[in-house]
Amino acid sequence: MAEFTTNIYLVFVFLVFPLLDLSIVGFRTFFLWFAANQAVSAACKAKTYLQPIEAPAGTIGVTEKGKDKVFYPSACEAAATRARQIKEMLSGIHWEESDNNPDVQIVRQPINPNSRNALPAKIFSRGHGAPLERADAPDPTTNIYTCQVVIKGQIDPLITIPGFKIPGVSSPIDMQVTSQAKYENVPGLTM
Repeated sequence: MAEFTTNIYLVFVFLVFPLLDLSIVGFRTFFLWFAANQAVSAACKAKTYLQPIEAPAGTIGVTEKGKDKVFYPSACEAAATRARQIKEMLSGIHWEESDNNPDVQIVRQPINPNSRNALPAKIFSRGHGAPLERADAPDPTTNIYTCQVVIKGQIDPLITIPGFKIPGVSSPIDMQVTSQAKYENVPGLTM
């Protein structure tokens, strides 16, 4: 009977707790991806890519009673705000917020890469060719423009086991997630 008790403790310490931690890391990895997914959904609906705009109520299709002007955040602001909301709702996921985290990128893919006027695939992001200029002016007839959000974050395990240096079991694990969707307002990429 004495050996049985010792063996049960060993099984719990070396098998059950690490497996529990790894399963929680899997759930929290989904949470981090979900933050990127919700951020890209918000970014794709934005009127502009970098600069927020303020317009008189009713001029861009939305009327709000009692307001003279309506504020429209840029894709970068909308993505960062939505990702921050998800991070605050779900525990165990973290990232350092900066200009490039979460990174909102525009990916240009030619519809027919073999056509005469097709431009090569390219990624635009803050500080790297964005907003799109005349040479890269958005042309929805020859290219598809998608928005992708990249978040470089950390995922905490449920239980840390002291004495081990195993990411995901005894310390947070670094993770990079990406989510991508079609950008809806292609002319807004120049702002």
